[in-house]
Amino acid sequence: MNKQGFLKGSAILLFTVAFTKALGLLYRIPLTRLLGGSGMGYYSSAFCVFTPVMAIAAAGIPSAMARLAAENYAFERFANLRKTKRVAVLLFSGIGLVLTAAVILLSMPAAQLFTGHKNAGYAIACLAPTLLFCTAMSVWRGYFEGLHNMYPTAVSEIIETLFKLALGLGFAYYTCARALNEYSACGTCFGTNCTSEQQALQTALPFVAAASVLGTSLSSGIACLYIMVRSKLKGDGITPQMLQKDRLTDRTGEIVRRLLRYSLPVSLAALITTLTGMIDMLTVNPCAAAAISKSPQTFSHLQNGELTAQQLPNFIYGSYEALAAAVAGLVPTLTAMLGKSALAGITESFAKVDNKAVCTRLNKMMTLCAMIAFPSGLGISLLSEDILSLLFSGRTAEIAVAAPSLRILGAAVVLVSLSLPCFTILQALGKSRCVALIMLLGGVIKLCGNIILVSIPRFTLTGAAISTVVSELFICIATVLLTYKAASSECDASNVFVKPLYAGLMSTAAAFVAKQSALKLHLFTHKPALITLFALSFSVIMYLFVTFLLCEMPKNVLNSWFCKKNRKNT
Repeated sequence: MNKQGFLKGSAILLFTVAFTKALGLLYRIPLTRLLGGSGMGYYSSAFCVFTPVMAIAAAGIPSAMARLAAENYAFERFANLRKTKRVAVLLFSGIGLVLTAAVILLSMPAAQLFTGHKNAGYAIACLAPTLLFCTAMSVWRGYFEGLHNMYPTAVSEIIETLFKLALGLGFAYYTCARALNEYSACGTCFGTNCTSEQQALQTALPFVAAASVLGTSLSSGIACLYIMVRSKLKGDGITPQMLQKDRLTDRTGEIVRRLLRYSLPVSLAALITTLTGMIDMLTVNPCAAAAISKSPQTFSHLQNGELTAQQLPNFIYGSYEALAAAVAGLVPTLTAMLGKSALAGITESFAKVDNKAVCTRLNKMMTLCAMIAFPSGLGISLLSEDILSLLFSGRTAEIAVAAPSLRILGAAVVLVSLSLPCFTILQALGKSRCVALIMLLGGVIKLCGNIILVSIPRFTLTGAAISTVVSELFICIATVLLTYKAASSECDASNVFVKPLYAGLMSTAAAFVAKQSALKLHLFTHKPALITLFALSFSVIMYLFVTFLLCEMPKNVLNSWFCKKNRKNT
């Protein structure tokens, strides 16, 4: 059987996420340039309405399936393992099909109700098939992850991202070109009379956003098809001899009950997690409108001939979500993969009541998370405007909105990066309901913070970020403490917090010195992108150097690698 240990599995998933996020930026950057702040408002609103439904449908499936697969494999119940997979595919695919039909039927009313923009319904309807594809695909991914095989998940995610890049951008640019051609020929855009090309582009934005997310849906379908065909051709490593060891299987009803018992609490926690995005969508627009009416002069620098006062709240929300929130969300997806990699091992150790192994695996996972979280969050705070200018050059107004928020969200990057993998581990330890409660309380904090701060003109551009940091601080502290308590483990604070924090501070200081030196010495004159890359390079070098001196894990990995090489040569 093709099994990987924690470090190898983590390396596979981290490489996959880094690669897919790089491709995601290649998708997001030109899409943001095409749609602008207003168009990304439609795009982000559609995802915010759709994400809670996706959370209910699919969020709990991979961890539940991985947990059951790991438990069955640990006790050598291979026939029951196979039956569990078959039942899960039928159960969750059926749920996904029903929800797909429901979302398509309710897309327009839901868009009007939640976003105030009926045209966002086109994008929601185009996203609906993703429910069917992702529920089925999540079963297969969780199944292989429970067997310590991360390759199917990794390859399917790469395939999904590649096709999303090609189809999403292709459909978006084709739709935009078609809209302009129609205006040139008839003076209309998708049947609406337009007086100028700029008005035609504004009219086309909801359709361009919908075309882009249609590419997302199709890419999910292609990835789902791949993982199913791959399983059929290569199998799962379970031999007929292994199946003969224990032919006794649980009743179908019992398997369904366990699947729902393990997945529903996680789905509930994920649903509450999505409230952060929903809260921003529901509160930023009206609160920003109230702030603008109180003090129009505060926001006069954001308006131009193409943007009216009525469009400004949606522009602020779209810029915040598409730029600041998108960049801040890159790093936590990396650390979330560490939780997925550690899930199977911790589940097996927990099932065998091996508390020492659980403690070791947990501290190892948290150390790797902290090694990623601290330098990334601190660096994003220091270089927020430089990073946005590097990624979204030409969108000056959007950057002016997003940069102050991203500077604050750097702290949230650290907090979310530490708490997300803990959610996965708490699932393995049977504490999903506690996670849901913590996330609910965090959502209440976020909601109150948005309502209070975004309505104040002084904090309109940063209020959502401040409330996010306060909310995530509570969530992170509560989640980490609960994880160690549930695992009956002691936190290795020196390796988990102190050393990564010190290395992160040193790397951030190196970035600051490098940037200031480049400016004073007039290096890369009139090329701010090169200055940003120069500062980031020095930051990475300093961080790797300090981390290697302070932390044992990199040394242990290298020693293990060299020992394997030496054994091969003997």
